[in-house]
Amino acid sequence: ASHDGVCILLGGASTGSNNVLELLDTLGGVVEAKTEEEMSVMMVPTGLMGSFYGILKNNRDWLVKQGIPTEKANSLVTGQYHSMMVDASTRVASLDGFEQLIEEQTPGGLNEQALRNHYQLGTFDNYFAVQDAMLKRILGKSGGSLKEDS
Repeated sequence: ASHDGVCILLGGASTGSNNVLELLDTLGGVVEAKTEEEMSVMMVPTGLMGSFYGILKNNRDWLVKQGIPTEKANSLVTGQYHSMMVDASTRVASLDGFEQLIEEQTPGGLNEQALRNHYQLGTFDNYFAVQDAMLKRILGKSGGSLKEDS
């Protein structure tokens, strides 16, 4: 374990158990959920690890398809995403940190164009739909499949 993952704790600080909070903090941090409903909502991003790795794999596979050797593609993709995550983690202390990072993209540049293309394709709307379906599964309202909601 690398002690980089954040834990979600239901009612952590209100229980008065500083030992538990200190232990979880050493494992990568802790975010307290005040209610079961809030915890259910916060559980959704924890179920997106496979999606994140799928994006990395997609980026790597695209590079390989363009003739880049797999080892180089793996190194490039993981290095780029690591750098982006470090940047994001230092910037989100500001409540609009993600918005600031997006606004920093060079107007007319590749990053801004890619983001615009994702909006046009509905990528982020689809991502919201996936998260909504996951929450319904966590709450026991569905099996989590998008097809159930159609």
